[in-house]
Amino acid sequence: MALQPIEGQPGLFRDDSGAVVSIKDFRESDKYDSVIIPAAGSPAVGLVAGTEFIFFQDIQGKRDLDSNFRTPRKLSAGESMVLDRIGLSVRLAVGNVITNPSDIKKVVENGYFRLQVNDMLVDEGPVIKFPSGLGLYGQTTETNSGIVSIGVPATASAARLAKRQILNQNHELSGSIAYHARTWTTAIGALGTAGPAVVQPQLDTPVMITCFLHGLVRAAVTK
Repeated sequence: MALQPIEGQPGLFRDDSGAVVSIKDFRESDKYDSVIIPAAGSPAVGLVAGTEFIFFQDIQGKRDLDSNFRTPRKLSAGESMVLDRIGLSVRLAVGNVITNPSDIKKVVENGYFRLQVNDMLVDEGPVIKFPSGLGLYGQTTETNSGIVSIGVPATASAARLAKRQILNQNHELSGSIAYHARTWTTAIGALGTAGPAVVQPQLDTPVMITCFLHGLVRAAVTK
């Protein structure tokens, strides 16, 4: 449900139905969830064509640093949010395993992201379209451990939605990253010459991606 600001009335917005929504009790924050894309040889092998990783669905056993969703696909009872920005951030380590920069590049450059609310599309596009403005940026002297991030780590660099969306516990969220076969690249070799079939990317290390839904959040009154 899109929100439009009411001119001359700070903190008040009008939704699609014409109802007035006050955001004076909201705070700027994020709702987030994480998925792990396993390395080749893991139970779910690498980035097999057609593989899809789903956010907000499987929250069992996740700690606060991985997800702050307590109900699958939905905000908690009494919680509401004005969604302003969608961001994806690649974590640089999974436990004690340092993620290879080459694996981050494969995951980011080959992924396609979609976010739906109640089966209605909010936004979609290549993963590179959704910088979070978060994460580390720079270089290290460790072997094969250079830092790679989506965009500059500044929230001002992350694009906002054309229309803010109001969410509550009655909305069902579905976020996904999919990896598809690129058949049109199979004839491309070095310097444009004919080459062998392009195989799906294979990862040497697992890659964790966190999806951030940024905006104004109002917690349940019992919290």
